[in-house]
Amino acid sequence: MRAITIVFLTLFIMPVAALCADQMPADLDTALAKAIADWGVPGVAIVIVEDDQVVAAKGYGVRELGKPGKVDGETIFDIASLTKSFTAAGAAVLVDSGQLKWDDRVSDILPAVKFNDECIGREVTLRDLLSHRTGLQPANSTFVFFGFDRAHILDCVQYLQPQRPFRTGMVYSNILYTVAGEMTAAAAKTTWEELIRTRVVAPAGMTFTAVGKRPSVKNIATPHAAFDGKQRPIRPYDFSMVAPSASIYTNAVDLARWLRLQLNDGLIDGTQVISKASMEEMHSPQTIIATTAEMRAARHVEFFGAYGLGWQIMDYRGEPLHWHTGNADGMPVYMALLPRKKLGVAVMMNTWAVGTFHGTLAGMILDHYLGVPLDDVSGDMLKRHQEAVEDERKEKASIAEKKAAASPPPQPLKDYAGVYTTELYGDITVAVKSGKLTMQLGKGDKAALIHDADNTFFVDWEETLHHEVFYNTKVSINPTDGRLEMQLNRDRVEASRQK
Repeated sequence: MRAITIVFLTLFIMPVAALCADQMPADLDTALAKAIADWGVPGVAIVIVEDDQVVAAKGYGVRELGKPGKVDGETIFDIASLTKSFTAAGAAVLVDSGQLKWDDRVSDILPAVKFNDECIGREVTLRDLLSHRTGLQPANSTFVFFGFDRAHILDCVQYLQPQRPFRTGMVYSNILYTVAGEMTAAAAKTTWEELIRTRVVAPAGMTFTAVGKRPSVKNIATPHAAFDGKQRPIRPYDFSMVAPSASIYTNAVDLARWLRLQLNDGLIDGTQVISKASMEEMHSPQTIIATTAEMRAARHVEFFGAYGLGWQIMDYRGEPLHWHTGNADGMPVYMALLPRKKLGVAVMMNTWAVGTFHGTLAGMILDHYLGVPLDDVSGDMLKRHQEAVEDERKEKASIAEKKAAASPPPQPLKDYAGVYTTELYGDITVAVKSGKLTMQLGKGDKAALIHDADNTFFVDWEETLHHEVFYNTKVSINPTDGRLEMQLNRDRVEASRQK
C-alpha cells in the first residue's frame, strides 16, 4: 500500500512541479527581458510551445506596482477577446456531439433575439456570428459606459444598423459574439459559462482557468494605466454582460495547454476535446479582411487576411498564422499559432500604458523561431511610442487650457437639459446641477459638460480612468432640433430628446 501511495504521489506531484516551464533560449530570454524593462511594463507572462512541448510558461516583473508579488507561470490575467476562441470551441464540441450545426440559424435557436433587418433576422447563422460577417454596426465598448446587463445586450441586437451588406466583409462585434455564446448555451440546455467550464476548459485540463467572473485568488495580475505620464493600478472591469466575447481569466500554464490543443488538432494528452474536422473549420478563412500595403508591411503579411471562427487567419513572413488579441481590462494580450512549425506563442501584460507592445514581444518570439535576426525592433517601436505619448501629452494640455478658459454656450444651460433617447443605448440624461451642465449615460457613467465651441461640449468624466483615457470625448447638443451626438471610443451615439 505504501509503494502504491508513493507512486500515486509521484505521478501527481511531478506535473505540478513542472508546470512553470522555462527552457527558453537564453538569447531570446535576454532580449525579451531587456525590452520589457525598457518599456517599463509592470508585469508580463510569456508562453511558448513547440512540437507539443512547453518551452516556456513564465513571468517577468510584478503583479502590481509598489508590491513585491512576482508574475510567474501561474499568475492569472484577463485574456479578454481571446475568449472568442473558447466560445468557438464551445460551439465545436456541440457540433461534434450533434447538438448544433455551424449553419444553424439564430431564429431557430434563439427566437427571442430580433434583428432590425428582416432578411438578416431570417438567415443569420452561428457561423455568421462567429466570423463577424453580419455587417451590423459593432457597438463594441459603449455598453461599458451605460452599465448594461446581458439581457439588455441581447435586446439591443434589434437596433443594430447595417454598416455594410450582409456577409460581404468583417465587422467585429462583441455583442453578436455574445449572441453566439447564448446560442451554444441554448443548444446545450445550460449557461455559456457552464458549457465552457465543463465541455472545453475541464477536458483540456486547464485547472487554473476561470470563466465569466474575475476569480478571487492571490496570484492575479492587477491592471494598470498611465496617469500624467506615470503608471498606477486601476480597477478591473467586469465584462460578464458580454462574457462569450471577453470574460475568461487564465495563466501561462493553462494557456500553454490551450495552444497545444490548437496545434494538435484538438487533442491534448490523449484526450480528443474537439474533433480534427471542427478544428479545421475554426482555423479556416470564413470572412476575407481587406488589407492595405501599409498594413501588410507593418504585420509582415505576404498574402491575405481573414477571420475564421474565433481566430484571425493570416500569414507571418509567408508562414500560415492563426492569431488573436485582447485588450479589455488594462491587460493587453496576444496569442499566435504557426501551425506548420507546430509553434504557439502567447503574451499577457498588465498595463494599458504601452500600446501594442504585446504584439512586439510576440513578433520577437516568432522571429527567433523563424530564424530572423533579433534586431532592435523593440527599440524602434519604443521611439515611436514615446513620440505618440508626447503628442498625447500636448493634446491633453491643450484641452485642459480650453476647459479652464471655457466660455458660456450660446444658449442658456436649461435649453440643453433633457432626456435624450437612442434605441440602441437607451437614455442619456443631461441636467443642470449647481450651475453646471451634467450628463449620465443610462445607469452608468457620469460627467460634467464643459463648453468648447458652438453647441459642442467636452465630456469631463467622473470616473478617474475614463477621465484620463477618454479625455478628448466631445458631445454635440442641438437645443433647436433636440439632437445629441457623440463619438464614444469607437462607437457613434446619436440620440433625440424626449418630447
